Amino acid sequence: MSLAVYAASTDELIAQAHSLNLSQSRYWHLLMHTPHNESEIDDDAFFLASDGKINLSSELETTIKLLNEDANRSNGSIFCRFPARRAWLESELNTTFGEGECTEYDALLEKMDPQKVTLVFPSAHINSPASMFGHTFLRIDSSMESKLMSYAINYAAQTDETNGMSFAYKGLFGGYSGFYSMLPYYEKLKEYRDSESRDVWEYDLNFTHDEVMAMVRHIWELQGIHSWYYFLDENCSYNMLWLAEVARESIHLRDHFTYYVSPPETVRAFEEEGLVGEKHYRPSKRTKLLAYEKQLTPLAITRTKALASGEHFSLDDNVSAQQKQYSLEAASELVEYDYIQGKLTKDTYALRYHELLRQRASLGKGEPLVIDAKSNPDTAHHAARFELAKGWYENRSPYLVGWRPAFHDLSEDDTGQLSGAQIEFLDTLIGIENGRVSLEKLTILSLSSITPVSQFFKPFSWRMKAGWNREYGEDQLSFVTRIGAGSAIGNEKWYGYVLTEPEVRTGFKSDIGIGLSAGWAINWGNRMKTRIEMGEIVYVDAPHRIHGIFSHQWQVNPSVSFFGTLEINHQRINDDRMCAGVNLYF
Repeated sequence: MSLAVYAASTDELIAQAHSLNLSQSRYWHLLMHTPHNESEIDDDAFFLASDGKINLSSELETTIKLLNEDANRSNGSIFCRFPARRAWLESELNTTFGEGECTEYDALLEKMDPQKVTLVFPSAHINSPASMFGHTFLRIDSSMESKLMSYAINYAAQTDETNGMSFAYKGLFGGYSGFYSMLPYYEKLKEYRDSESRDVWEYDLNFTHDEVMAMVRHIWELQGIHSWYYFLDENCSYNMLWLAEVARESIHLRDHFTYYVSPPETVRAFEEEGLVGEKHYRPSKRTKLLAYEKQLTPLAITRTKALASGEHFSLDDNVSAQQKQYSLEAASELVEYDYIQGKLTKDTYALRYHELLRQRASLGKGEPLVIDAKSNPDTAHHAARFELAKGWYENRSPYLVGWRPAFHDLSEDDTGQLSGAQIEFLDTLIGIENGRVSLEKLTILSLSSITPVSQFFKPFSWRMKAGWNREYGEDQLSFVTRIGAGSAIGNEKWYGYVLTEPEVRTGFKSDIGIGLSAGWAINWGNRMKTRIEMGEIVYVDAPHRIHGIFSHQWQVNPSVSFFGTLEINHQRINDDRMCAGVNLYF
């Protein structure tokens, strides 16, 4: 039985849609995730027409027909599965497709109570290749004062990959399926802020209630729908842009990007589109514990760790009340951190945690912990870098032109970045001299995590690099793979490190060796940074090699920096190099 009694006939509605050219309208393209002529959704379940992925007109006609004629209007029906399409078509065609029994969707709306939207940015987590650029997702806020029970809307690759090289390869070429997911915000906070020790920034967005509802309707349509995940463009951050544009058609967030999309850059795009209101910072448990370290005396730190380990004793009377309070607070945070990391059973955690809270409560109110503010990710330099420099080498003096699509190295300003992290991908440097063009460097992938040890944390630092360069003398390219590990000291302002680094070199004078490197970096303020590193590598066949680097960089603004470097390379012959130039970020 046809349900066309609720509206005009299907043929009339389709004719009206064609007269309004709805299949070519921007909003229909947004609902279908179609930037040009083919949808980026790769799941057949998202399309109602057999050729809907590549034929928006056919998909529109089929949608109108099924909405107008399908007798099934219960959960799982076209009527209930596509509320965003239905609401938009009813508005554009000035009609109604009638009523349905969409109890599952209605129950979600009642539970979610959508009122506002917040953009959430968890910082980079360098020990996880899937999140080494940071991450963005959206939070649908309810009318409740607490945001922890709000719903997080996330898009991510479906993978358990832990190998950085494998993840990069599969991510580049669409080796993973990406899915939208919806879950309570406190679960995402537990994952990012607590389990992975990632600081979180929240950006309130100024969408109206009607715009929020438009977004929620479309999110419902995307449940269980997959599209291929691509590391550089169709990634977690990019797929949040579709949702925002569906909410407010007049914004053009995706137009801010051409070849790649990085999480920090999407935050900046929301800012530039005038969508961001207030900003909020949620420090990770690790950040909190490091802040307690700054406030506690050495004796108080020793006793804090003892309390967290389950020892029972009274703090001396000569310890100030504030030190006692901070010590108990830090101990409870440390116990919770150990439980989240799987170091304590649930029963042990509950017993220690509640006892520490009881002792802390008995001391009354004290001074709240002060946590030093960190720079927002939107203040960092842009992700892609174009380099123009002049080099002075032992036997030549080339002009240097470089390009790096992403993201940050240890020599660059850390404002808005994860201090001690280096993430470089396809870093390329070309030399030009007397009409001759030479490849100076091509780094496939370079990762570093220089993480200082502290009283509460004993992480190891590490780095890896794979690519071609000319740093081994005689002006020849070598392919070098280097993986190192060691330890570091310092804080957000400065750090020093020592690493042992096995190396395999092929091509020019192939060899294997093991090295020891020591380095130091300091952020001076005013976005200036200096880095020094010296090291020695002992090879199986070749003479040992001494290498060093001194660099200084001034980040004028997120788009421009000036730099100078001095490199020392001694092996058989000296090959010292200097260069100075400018980096243009975009």
